[in-house]
Amino acid sequence: MATSTRLSLFTCLFYMLFTIPAHAQNQGSNWQTIKDEDGILVYSAAVSGSDIIKVKTKVIIDAPLERIRQILDDAPQRHQWVPYLDHSKVLQPISETQRLEYSLFDAPWPASNRDFVYRIRLQQRQNDQLVFRMTSEQSPLMPEQAGIIRAELVESIYTLTRLQPQRTRVELVFHADLKGWLPVWIINIVQRALPFRM
Repeated sequence: MATSTRLSLFTCLFYMLFTIPAHAQNQGSNWQTIKDEDGILVYSAAVSGSDIIKVKTKVIIDAPLERIRQILDDAPQRHQWVPYLDHSKVLQPISETQRLEYSLFDAPWPASNRDFVYRIRLQQRQNDQLVFRMTSEQSPLMPEQAGIIRAELVESIYTLTRLQPQRTRVELVFHADLKGWLPVWIINIVQRALPFRM
C-alpha cells in the first residue's frame, strides 16, 4: 500500500481515540456530540460512578475492512499513528479470537509514563462486521515497573462494518483511567485533545 494511503488510514484510525470538543448536542440517551468535522463524528458521555468521560467516535474510511483490521492488529507498528506511544507488543496469543497485549506510553513532562496490559477479544464475527472488545487485565507476563504507572483500560470496543468492498465504517467506544496523580479534568482534556497533538 502506498505511504500516503497508509498515513491516511493511520490518521483516520488515530482520530478514533480522542478529540477536542467543538459543540454539544444530544445524540442518543447520554451521548453529547463534541465534534463533527471531515466526516468524523465524536461524542462524549458521562459514566455512572466515574468522573472520567467515555468517548465514542464514528468515521467512514475508504479502505477494505480487512486492511483496517490489519492496521489495528499490527501492534509493533501502532506507534506510527498513536502519539506518545513508545511501543506495543503481543504478550500472549490465547486463541484465534483472543490475545493479551502490552502498550507503553511516553507521557510528556511532568507526568509519569503510563502502561496498559489488556485482553483483546474478537467478540462478534459476521461477514460484514467485526467487533473487538479490549479491557485491562493483570498478568505475570508484564508486572508493574518502578516509575511507570499502570493505567486501566475500562472499556474499548472497535466495531468495523463493511459498507462496500472499499468502504468501511469504524466505530470506537473508549473509556480509560490514566491513574496516578493526574486530576480528572486533565484526564478528560487528554481524552478529547490527543489527536490534535499529532
